[in-house]
Amino acid sequence: MPGEPEQPGGRADLAEVVRRAKAGEATPQDVFETFLHARVYCERPDEPGFLTVTASELPGTEGRAPQGSRILDLALVPDGTDATAAPGDATPAARLVPVFTSLEQFALFTGGGAWFSTTGADVLDLMPAGLDVWLDPAAEHAVRLASAATKSEPVLHVSYRPRGSAA
Repeated sequence: MPGEPEQPGGRADLAEVVRRAKAGEATPQDVFETFLHARVYCERPDEPGFLTVTASELPGTEGRAPQGSRILDLALVPDGTDATAAPGDATPAARLVPVFTSLEQFALFTGGGAWFSTTGADVLDLMPAGLDVWLDPAAEHAVRLASAATKSEPVLHVSYRPRGSAA
């Protein structure tokens, strides 16, 4: 496996901002902005897409879920619909994409294997609608970034100066 690439701003910055936010010392906006620029790692599937876990399978919910890729499956459905939901389920289970701040965090959750890296902004751009990010699931600072909260929309800022003012 190749060495971990260097990244401006450092991968520890994202984990540290999440820790600070959990302690009330940083805002969710700080987490979001740091995530956008951070280098993050994901498990690489055999086909294009993201590997996901169903939120109901998360540790701490009903029953104990195993860690790592054993509970992951490929989410290829473009609208984010859970293809594994039982017929008649009105609302499909929430799906999470495990995303890691470092290869060490990746290995703690997956046990190792094929990976790819990109920026947090690219992850959000490439992820199908309806999926949430589960950042560093094996860490004490694990956090879920809800897709509704990670939408970024273009904003137009208009400023003007009164007539007769100097430039």
